[in-house]
Amino acid sequence: MKPALFQQYQATFNAHLRDPAQQPKPRGTDARRIAIYREIVFNNFLASISACFPVLLSILGKRRFKQLARQCFHDHKFSSPLFADIPKALVDYLQTLDLTTHNLPPYTLQLAHYEWVELYLAKLPDAAPASPVTPVRQASDLAAAVLQLPAAHMLLSYDYAVQRLSKKHAQLPAAPTYLLVYRKTDFSIAFIELNAISYQLLQRIQSQAANVSHHLQQLAQERLPHLSIQSVSEFGLQLLHSLYQQQAIVQK
Repeated sequence: MKPALFQQYQATFNAHLRDPAQQPKPRGTDARRIAIYREIVFNNFLASISACFPVLLSILGKRRFKQLARQCFHDHKFSSPLFADIPKALVDYLQTLDLTTHNLPPYTLQLAHYEWVELYLAKLPDAAPASPVTPVRQASDLAAAVLQLPAAHMLLSYDYAVQRLSKKHAQLPAAPTYLLVYRKTDFSIAFIELNAISYQLLQRIQSQAANVSHHLQQLAQERLPHLSIQSVSEFGLQLLHSLYQQQAIVQK
């Protein structure tokens, strides 16, 4: 088969796989065989996203979730040939949808993103070994330390408490939600719920290399002027020490 004809055959074949109701199969292709192949390809796609989004699946139900998967499979322009990137395609597709028009819960995109983050962090390459540092034994030891978040982490801000959603609790009202998701040294993924102030503190640590005392003084002056710098520093050191013990922050 000439290259141009083969490319045309591929395009027709792919279009039929994604939308068999509107796109005819290539001429000369056995109908029964291509029907089997269609189901295999879609079922593999469905299995991949079902495994990544168990909470969303439980809330929508199997039939509704499969319908959403079918829409994504049909409409989305996939940018990666890697099987591991399929779940991200659903997140990207949801960003293009009017959730109300499609009769989806208003938190659908944020819940899907939250569930995808675990997969994303799990497959990030390991960081280079860190230089040895003196272990922190008490909160006050952190005052002069320069901290950073783990190499594999994401600071997340949502409009819904996605970590509390489930089949039994699928009607939560909107509420500002802040989360830190990170990979520990044993490669397990951990989730920590934050308040607005601790989220902003970690944002500062993430974006600016400075010691903890500097970050806490700036936070007190800019965000908590009604409190003394000493009280903010004491609270901040205790918070950061707790996060340090959970491997949620590390020393540079």
